[in-house]
Amino acid sequence: MPNTFTYPSEVYFDELDGLGFLHHTRYLIHLERAQQKFFEQLLGVPDFDADRDEDIYVVVHGLDARFRVPLSKPGVILVDYQIVKIRSGGVTMDFTIRAPEGKTVYCTGTRTLCKLSAETHRPVPWTDAFRAAMEAF
Repeated sequence: MPNTFTYPSEVYFDELDGLGFLHHTRYLIHLERAQQKFFEQLLGVPDFDADRDEDIYVVVHGLDARFRVPLSKPGVILVDYQIVKIRSGGVTMDFTIRAPEGKTVYCTGTRTLCKLSAETHRPVPWTDAFRAAMEAF
């Protein structure tokens, strides 16, 4: 997939629910982990540090998830992100959570983030450098 960020995430046995499936809330944890690594790549930094990188101070503004096939085994999954729309202080990304072999898709959806000021907790624009990195991606 062109312009796709892919993150391998490990699913552990203790994330499965009483039916033996990955609990629906755990998909969001794997999305968060992938988003962290995606933003680190865009920023060109080795870690997540909001004191250093103001563009990682974000909240989820919207989330739409469709669960396609139950995940019933621990192991590696792949989380794909594609940037759909960049706004002044927001970004909308499509995501897919899938098996490494590529045929089985567990979850798809859209996630919108809003950048906030760490001082006021109000929406603010992306820095020029980060916006340029998203646009180049």
